[in-house]
Amino acid sequence: MANTKQYTTDELLAELNRTPLFMTSLDSEDNVDLEALKALAYEGTKAEVAGNFREQGNECAKLKQWKDAREYYDKALAVLKHGVPKPGQPEDGPPDMDLGIKKEDGVSGVEVGEEAVAEEAEQKKEKDTEEASYVNRALCNLELRRCLRIHSTSDPAHFD
Repeated sequence: MANTKQYTTDELLAELNRTPLFMTSLDSEDNVDLEALKALAYEGTKAEVAGNFREQGNECAKLKQWKDAREYYDKALAVLKHGVPKPGQPEDGPPDMDLGIKKEDGVSGVEVGEEAVAEEAEQKKEKDTEEASYVNRALCNLELRRCLRIHSTSDPAHFD
């Protein structure tokens, strides 16, 4: 508390607005904490990153936040299509992506077999996530269209 007494109310609010938990807008310039949190969304393999976006979309869909859910499904599909963006690269950037897979030179026969099994499992996860994301995105589009139709027919000016 002693540290906060040296700041005015406006200075304290400005400092809180730079802290990700208390931010009221994302247009904060050079916020290292915020950039670190954004980067965490893209840690892992394509299937893991896409799966995380799909889960976030599912959470939004449960809350009937259809636009937000559709955006998360779009992000999942973009990761599956283009790969995981490199640091500093826009999310919807060109296909120059880091796939998060590191291959070692001089791999033994046993490791190659295990790697093939792991790669096959990864491809299955990617396919499952892709299918679910397309279906869930379609649901969002249907719900958004339904909400728009209900809103337009409940408008009193619509009946004039």
